[in-house]
Amino acid sequence: MKRTILALGLSATLLGCTTQINESGFIAQDESTIRYSQVLLSKLSAQTPNHDIKPIELNVEDENVVLHGLHLDNKNTNNTILYIPGNGMSVADSAEGPLINLAKYEFDIVIFDRRGLGATKGPATIANLIKDANLSYHFTKDKLSADTLIVHGFSLGSFVAAQVAKKQPIDGLVMEGSATNVDEWVDEAMPWYAKVLFDVQIDKAFYSVDNKQVLRDAYRGPLLVIGGGQDKQTPISLTHKLFSASQSTNKQLIIADEAGHNDMFNNKEVRAAYQTFLSHF
Repeated sequence: MKRTILALGLSATLLGCTTQINESGFIAQDESTIRYSQVLLSKLSAQTPNHDIKPIELNVEDENVVLHGLHLDNKNTNNTILYIPGNGMSVADSAEGPLINLAKYEFDIVIFDRRGLGATKGPATIANLIKDANLSYHFTKDKLSADTLIVHGFSLGSFVAAQVAKKQPIDGLVMEGSATNVDEWVDEAMPWYAKVLFDVQIDKAFYSVDNKQVLRDAYRGPLLVIGGGQDKQTPISLTHKLFSASQSTNKQLIIADEAGHNDMFNNKEVRAAYQTFLSHF
């Protein structure tokens, strides 16, 4: 499967002196979908021995779309992490690291392949990513009987997670490898000489998701922000700005100084902070 994964998570087409950042090029898509193999499920099961691995489906009835995902069911709890992965990260990709990391915390875990990725068909837009994530929230609460529900968004998934937190009564929010909003992200991502040379035109769809605005104006619940000191995709300056914007009285910032975008949970302070965060529920 070939994916369009673009530098810094930005899709930019140079047209003369104009740089266009387009929704259609930004969201990574698989050329075809593939269902979860027994090899994948068996491997994940062996690495998460305290969980039962259950394929799940969520029908988006008004659009004739079926979201495919996994429920990692811990028999000792109904407390649940709804994990929303980053751009281009399928459930199968997440099984190589994030799901194994999260399973150590003895919560249930729910993850879905969003449209156009992994096992789920259909073109993805920012609007339907948000719609489907909210449906995933209700599915997890209503169908899987989640008690405490923590929403954990990684990278692009953090923007989707924040929109769930904006609308739904979640119990806690984790933002890992996150940024503030598209304007500040582009400002940090582009070198100074590019800003001089090019006029940046940004698809209006990106302005529908603003993590800084959500944390400042809407979400007041428990918050954990995780950043990597060597993260080149979401610079650490944006992590600090995001945390500063939050009006929550129960918030924590943890930085893995040596970590890049994908290896923050290799840091023992990050793992300890995550454990402490979950222990409050």
